[in-house]
Amino acid sequence: MFVEQSVARLWRVRLAFLSLCLLPAVGLGLWGLQRHSAAHRRDLTAAASRLLGVEVACSRVSHPRPGCIQLAGLQVGGRPLGAAEVEATPTEVRLQIDRLACDAAAVPLLAALGRRWLAEPRQFPRNCVIEVANLAWESPAADPPRRLRIECVAAGGGRAVRLVTAGQATNEIRIVHTPQPADPARDRWEVLATLAEPLPAAIVVAAAAPSPLSDWRLGGAATVAGTVRAVAVGGDWAGEATGRLEAIDLAAATKPLAQRAEGLASLDLASLLWAANRLTAAEVVLTSPRGRLASQWLDGMVGLIGCRGATADIRPAEAMVEYERLGLRLECDRSGARIRAEPQRAGCLVESQGLPLLYQPRAAVTLDRLAWLFSGTRPAAVPGTPVSAWMLSVLPLPQASR
Repeated sequence: MFVEQSVARLWRVRLAFLSLCLLPAVGLGLWGLQRHSAAHRRDLTAAASRLLGVEVACSRVSHPRPGCIQLAGLQVGGRPLGAAEVEATPTEVRLQIDRLACDAAAVPLLAALGRRWLAEPRQFPRNCVIEVANLAWESPAADPPRRLRIECVAAGGGRAVRLVTAGQATNEIRIVHTPQPADPARDRWEVLATLAEPLPAAIVVAAAAPSPLSDWRLGGAATVAGTVRAVAVGGDWAGEATGRLEAIDLAAATKPLAQRAEGLASLDLASLLWAANRLTAAEVVLTSPRGRLASQWLDGMVGLIGCRGATADIRPAEAMVEYERLGLRLECDRSGARIRAEPQRAGCLVESQGLPLLYQPRAAVTLDRLAWLFSGTRPAAVPGTPVSAWMLSVLPLPQASR
């Protein structure tokens, strides 16, 4: 009897050991192996790819603590991001990325993901904070790397994305989407941007896609700085902007046009105001220290805009005319366009070989003549090019049209 009870007790102890110690340990080991397996890595990247709508890949996955995933060799949409760490809670996801090389090819992908987060709350129900340790622009205009912080927050029935870069100066961009469930066509969008540190123009142009601006090329060294405030309700944009574009490559900017220009230029945006997707008033200053202009530009400025040309012995007859200085101020509103020379230039817009080549017009001109200037047809016709057609669609409506 004593032996039978001892044997039974021994088996109970063995079964208890197996169920309480050995089996959980084996299960935990298998679970750990599975969490570091290639199959687990494929499952994670496949789920991320479905969520983001772009291919996500990584070389290694680890779980240093509960709720935290470390990824090595991370790639999103073919863009290498290096090492990354993801922490998730029921309400928020935090992502830390080692590096991000942001060029004109990467920006449309990032902008599309931002628009999806703003417009698809069911697909992206949690807040998200992304921190990039080293952000670099792949451009000749690039500066040393800086830090980037992206905050995606839902509050008060709306959603907002805030981007802040910290380098030599601080740039901040806010995009707010306030849906109108009763009438989705009346959704409200708001964009606030302050670019204290010049940003490569190619990045800004790429971020504007899809739009007519996304086809605008200003050259690899061109930069943009300034402020923008814009609001759209039902697709109608209104807002204001000021700023400066530097190192514009005139050859790249005029490539879509029939008449060419060469050289580097700067554009000061003293004031841009628009409503209902059209400019209402603008004041800009274009300057260039040296370059070449197609003679058609000079012919158009004289024949269409009313500028006064210099005498025949001063102006060369070649197809491309060299100049040593170009400077003009353009003001336009519903009353028309006014072109003036820089102060202290006695009305001279363009100089060549130290002599005046083109003088400012004596009076304002109608806005359609600006589009004629860019049409590139003889005789001038609109819309002669996609650029001139776009100009007609955004220039202020004349007073007679209202």
